[in-house]
Amino acid sequence: MELQISVNLKYKLMRQILLLITIFISNLTIAQIKEGVIMYKQTTYTDIESLPQNMQANIPKSNETMMELTFKDGKSIYRKDPNIKEEINDDMPRWVRRMRQQDNKTTYRDYKKSETLEQVNFFGKDFLINDTIVKQPWKVIAAEQKIILGMMCMKAIYKDSVNNLVVYFTPQIPISVGPDLYGGLPGVIMEIQSEKLHIIATEFKKEPIADTIKPPDNGSKYIRKEFDKMREEKIKEQREMWGGRK
Repeated sequence: MELQISVNLKYKLMRQILLLITIFISNLTIAQIKEGVIMYKQTTYTDIESLPQNMQANIPKSNETMMELTFKDGKSIYRKDPNIKEEINDDMPRWVRRMRQQDNKTTYRDYKKSETLEQVNFFGKDFLINDTIVKQPWKVIAAEQKIILGMMCMKAIYKDSVNNLVVYFTPQIPISVGPDLYGGLPGVIMEIQSEKLHIIATEFKKEPIADTIKPPDNGSKYIRKEFDKMREEKIKEQREMWGGRK
């Protein structure tokens, strides 16, 4: 028993040493990076079984969106790639178009003020949701690594009653930002994996950002708690209506 405990302690110590060495070396190489743009492919998966049975056959199983993360001066914004124009099919049912619009949200974060502002489209209307930045209690697994866009990335996990996330971040870009509402690691998050979501970096543009990152300003303003309550009530109402259709 004592031997087993000793081996486990040595293994944990080695992992922590490896993490510190990797971060130190990576920071020496490109620690000057303080701003840039990262492009991502974001895939969201639909929970088909939670929808009324008469809708399930026509619902797409996933939706893919090209996104960009811009960071500079302690701020970041994650939004749909403005260079890609999405084709709108007039024959597409209205509720399908609304589901696709909900994936095209914008997330602005001010890390110095610990503030976040999300612009979302919900049932055809724009909303601005104000909240504080929530710090996820990540567990870094330094021994598990992969290469993304030529950069070494380390694994981190976060699990609670709602979330079960696996991410890969790179200390070679030592900025604590990431896609959407995720961040707080010693490096940019390059990949996110979960049951309902997959985000993977496809390009890193190491270039100066000419303009100041500004928050979105279009939509009715809500705080997070108020919006979540309204959203749950609306979804319940729509499910009851859809469930009554033949």
